[in-house]
Amino acid sequence: MPKRQGTGQPRTGPVTDNPGVRYGGRTSARLRRRLLATAVVAALAAAGVLVAVPLLRDRSQHRLDQRADREVTTTAQRTRAALLATPSASGPALRDAADAVDGVEVLTVEDADPGVRLVFRVRVAKTAASVFGWQRANVGACFAQLVRPAAAPAPMERLPCPD
Repeated sequence: MPKRQGTGQPRTGPVTDNPGVRYGGRTSARLRRRLLATAVVAALAAAGVLVAVPLLRDRSQHRLDQRADREVTTTAQRTRAALLATPSASGPALRDAADAVDGVEVLTVEDADPGVRLVFRVRVAKTAASVFGWQRANVGACFAQLVRPAAAPAPMERLPCPD
């Protein structure tokens, strides 16, 4: 039987039948290095994803909360406009005007010295689809508006809400 040159192995046998297997059936050093590099890259990618996903979710939720807060302010401004549209109205009529705005709950109506003071709560619930599923933001704020009998500037103030 002719021998392989320089190896002392016969030409036929396990080496020629399966050329991918080295002598002794061991994995090559090059393949081991590739596998190790691939494992390291995969581990770093997994760690990066584990760190990035919560940060992105928090940022997305923060944006949704900001949008809901802007909508609360917008709704309060619409309520203010509805109240100031009828400055000579009585307390119950002003309550009805504020209640007509969607998302507004009138807490108190008081007869103040120069006019009528209304305290109302605005609540907004927003949902949004994101990469992380559905996110929800519930935002509420309380406001006070003094409505004078004459057309005069009347600032709206933001108050802490009672429980």
